Amino acid sequence: MSAEDQTPRDAVPDGVIRPAAPPDDREALNMEIERTREELGRTVEALVAKADVKARAKEKVAEVSGRLPERAGQLKEQVAAQAGTVRGQLAAKAAEAKQTVAASAGPVREQVASQAAKATATVRQAAPEPVQRAAKRAADTAGQRRVPVLAAAGAALVLGWLLLRRRRR
Repeated sequence: MSAEDQTPRDAVPDGVIRPAAPPDDREALNMEIERTREELGRTVEALVAKADVKARAKEKVAEVSGRLPERAGQLKEQVAAQAGTVRGQLAAKAAEAKQTVAASAGPVREQVASQAAKATATVRQAAPEPVQRAAKRAADTAGQRRVPVLAAAGAALVLGWLLLRRRRR
């Protein structure tokens, strides 16, 4: 039997691996020892890697942080798509609201104008003739001389403010 034909380890039904009978020849024994050392080295390295929590945590962080930019890009695309959808829906709702307001504004405007005309007529009927003439002259004069009227109104406001300040002291 050559060294290659011999099985260096025999598996036992209980799952424990036990070495076979040692080889007869010195060279085969040295090869078996070397192979066992390599296997033991790999086993020790694997155990050390499993026991090194800090290194495993760093690997996990590197793995997760490597996925973050990709996930962030996906989320950004999803948000952009949803924003476009919402923007379109809002534009449609705004146009619909604008049409509704425009459709209802005409009757409301007419109703307000009608009520204002009625109120004006009521005030004109209740006011004596001299008051109506004086109001008409004042309105005509104010319409012709806007700047002086606005200046006078501003001066009156400033004067009133100064008087109120003085009284509060």
